[in-house]
Amino acid sequence: MDDLTKLSKDQLIHFVGIGGIGLSAIAELCRERGYSVQGSDISENDMTKRLRENNISVFIGHNSKNIKKKVQLIVHSSAIKDDNPELIAAKKANIPITSRADILAQLMESRKCVCVSGTHGKTTTTSMISWVLSQGPLKPTSIIGGIDSHTQSNLQIGSSDWMVVEADESDKTFVKLPSKISVITNIDYDHLENYGSIEKLEASFIKYAVNTQRDGYIIFCADDYITSKISKDFPSGILISYGQSDNATLKIRDIYNDVGSYKFTIDGEINQKHFNIQITINRPGMYNIYNATAAAIVGILRNVPNEIIQSSLLSYSGVYRRFSEITHKNGITYYDDYAHHPTEINQLLSSAKNLSSGRVISIFQPHRYSRILSLYKEFCAAFSDTNYLALLPVYGAGEIENSEIDYNKFISDINIKSKIDAQFIKNTEDLSKFIKTLAEPGDLVLFIGAGDINIISNEICLKL
Repeated sequence: MDDLTKLSKDQLIHFVGIGGIGLSAIAELCRERGYSVQGSDISENDMTKRLRENNISVFIGHNSKNIKKKVQLIVHSSAIKDDNPELIAAKKANIPITSRADILAQLMESRKCVCVSGTHGKTTTTSMISWVLSQGPLKPTSIIGGIDSHTQSNLQIGSSDWMVVEADESDKTFVKLPSKISVITNIDYDHLENYGSIEKLEASFIKYAVNTQRDGYIIFCADDYITSKISKDFPSGILISYGQSDNATLKIRDIYNDVGSYKFTIDGEINQKHFNIQITINRPGMYNIYNATAAAIVGILRNVPNEIIQSSLLSYSGVYRRFSEITHKNGITYYDDYAHHPTEINQLLSSAKNLSSGRVISIFQPHRYSRILSLYKEFCAAFSDTNYLALLPVYGAGEIENSEIDYNKFISDINIKSKIDAQFIKNTEDLSKFIKTLAEPGDLVLFIGAGDINIISNEICLKL
């Protein structure tokens, strides 16, 4: 694709779905590179507000009238369907249309790129890598699938020719991105509505790894079963693995849990040089040990001194909606997390249980009917580390409501498999009553999900 090379800087790019976490960063980066930018989205959100603050025009609602004569290129997210009125108007006007992944790949051309993919942890790992590399003299440009707590943005404009990019595997497009250093955090059963089978998902990750530049590196978790299994098909000679496994290139050792933080050592040899680095992170969750180790390896490959790797990971403060504290009132702490897959929920609740001095009360908003149906048994068994669960209606994320989901049966199966007290709650008013009646000083209340539960949680917490 060479759409950008054909586009003069005074011509206009229109982004359909500009308020999304991925497309908003790309639109801002195009603007920073000198292109004229505008976009549309179905509703107002924090991203659209920020874009306007940066003098980017945003239309609320998709309308053919938004595609004016001066628009020379249309960029859309994978969530936009073919019957979108703006895409239809663009086709009638013979305006070129390209995808989010294609435009991102063009923006990455001629840069040295770190790409981070995986089913779980890629946003935090991307953010950590960006933070570690940013402590050196030449900051990378970074595109993150969440709001980084340090920059308060999903985009960091750097001062070097390096880019750090979250490579989203959900819509199969991550294989298009050019990469010098490719990271795979893990591979799990997800997005099979797009792939059809786990074998096809694995094949895409193999292609992502094979696409890595010959003078680059592939970094992957040796403790992850699927990733480790398919690594035999990765290009040899540029592989670096990490984990507690004996066959890992860099081994994670001497883990010490200090309530909300971890101390550990990574030890091993890279490029015939031995590294033994003691690391402390102030983020809960064993999974963050793995995220931090991947970030440390990228720092090592970029010749970041050990002491800067240590200090940056120590000061790292996270990504919005990744075990983010909302408020603390009347001795009760309220958190919000983006977890939407059984593995993520299981790990999150285990961390919450270790962190809480009292009980863990969870509110879960399922995300996508297809995900619940394909991983039903896993979801039912994912809540054993919470004391109480309020299950909200499924957030469809564009999917049509599926009558196969019986909430009463879902609750019953969760109670049996997770051995907890779960109940179905239909609306915000009843949810607020549930929390107020149940929560006591010392308890931890955790809102979980990838839909609009963060909006619900903020509304409820404001009224406590």
